[in-house]
Amino acid sequence: MTPITFISRRMAAALLVALPAMTIAAPFAAMAEFPQAPAAYFPNIPDRASAPEGFLMPGMKLEKVAKGDLDGDLLPDLAMIIRMDDPKNVLRDPEEADREPLDTNPRMIAIAMADKAGGFTIDAVNLSMIPRLEDPFMNDPFVDLSIDKGAVKLLLEQSSNAGSWGSATMTFTFRKRGQDVALVGFDRTDVNRASGEMTETSVNFLTGREVVSTGNVSTDKMSKKLNQLPKRALPTLNFMGDAFSFDPHNP
Repeated sequence: MTPITFISRRMAAALLVALPAMTIAAPFAAMAEFPQAPAAYFPNIPDRASAPEGFLMPGMKLEKVAKGDLDGDLLPDLAMIIRMDDPKNVLRDPEEADREPLDTNPRMIAIAMADKAGGFTIDAVNLSMIPRLEDPFMNDPFVDLSIDKGAVKLLLEQSSNAGSWGSATMTFTFRKRGQDVALVGFDRTDVNRASGEMTETSVNFLTGREVVSTGNVSTDKMSKKLNQLPKRALPTLNFMGDAFSFDPHNP
């Protein structure tokens, strides 16, 4: 099979959280000139392995492994973050030798189900959901991957240390449903660090119920609005795109 290609892209300095942005001062803009991230190629991983490390190909590393029963057979399944480990993807500022390098190595999400006879078989793979870090002002988007009560939870952050007052955290919840690993829940919190304005969005895709809460970090009072989303097929992990572009109204 042909390896999957990650095409390098420059993320905008302003976060996609519908919040006011501030202009980056010229000195900061000048410091942002890292080389363009090269295209990265993920080789195909094995279909089966006796342990998480068995799914790694040369130039890969395990960044996070979570274990838990996903299909009710009482066997511990795997949720893994596999990251490329290619020095070519670690960029350095040509004019600031002491500046911290920018690791643009992309990540994949892999779900592997435990076999009764031993070992694990790959059930779902996603190569595009965790955004590739290419902007030196953006914080690393990956926060955590866990398995809790039979659900896979992916926690991401969308924030920057310059260029925007906005920040967001996102939790995607997946469950094994039939042959698929399906998205059943989505939670997002947007905060404007200048004004303190906050919006919390929580969606249950099984019921189509959306709760949107708005308020301010300075008070516990939140205004809530309930919405019923149209019934549609559940998104699946294999076909999820860039998490920063995810729209729960049109998944």
